[in-house]
Amino acid sequence: MFDLRKSIGVWGDSVLKGVIFDELRGTYRLLAENCGNLITKALGLKILNRSRFGSTIEKGRATLEKSLRKGLDCDYLLLEYGGNDCDFNWEEVSQDPKLPHQPNTPIERFKANLQEMVDLIRNHGITPLLMSLPPIHAERYFEFIVSRGLDRENIMSFLGDCQQIYRFHEMYSLAVTGIAHRNQCAYIPMREAFLAERDMPSLLCSDGIHPNERGHQLMERVFSDLALAGTVSV
Repeated sequence: MFDLRKSIGVWGDSVLKGVIFDELRGTYRLLAENCGNLITKALGLKILNRSRFGSTIEKGRATLEKSLRKGLDCDYLLLEYGGNDCDFNWEEVSQDPKLPHQPNTPIERFKANLQEMVDLIRNHGITPLLMSLPPIHAERYFEFIVSRGLDRENIMSFLGDCQQIYRFHEMYSLAVTGIAHRNQCAYIPMREAFLAERDMPSLLCSDGIHPNERGHQLMERVFSDLALAGTVSV
């Protein structure tokens, strides 16, 4: 899949930044042995990681455009967005669940931005890579949301059922997969790899949304297997 002599830029959110939830500290921190660092050690790839905690696709697009104007030097560019885009302002939902709340980035705007980023990357002579999103654990994330003092009943009233969180997340991941296939982009089936694990919940932090250390080890294996096999899904 990859020419191991070349470089990869990574634009995404906290998942590929290597952020995990530290249960002992009750806060987020960077995992030293995260997916990117593990890949660098295993394959010797040169990785420029511009992933940012909390980033949505529109924030990522703005930083990408700026970097390209400055002459971004990489051969491949991996995009990993959707997790924050499909999320809601839970405080506003908690205050009034009857309002027509929208995700941080509505799905059609998300797809339009992703398509434009793929085109932009190719126009600069860089090969785009798209990755499906590691799945989330809806119940854990719901409990994490309400643990911050938000109204449990109001949020559940808005959702209808807890799994609606998962379904929103999956809709955005499927949008990524669809755009990868339509554009014949190199595609990394990360969600598929997680779902194939019988103990998938054990690969996620207690917040339900960030892969833990074992999850990052799985992500590294997915990348490395594709790179060493010289294959790509389209």
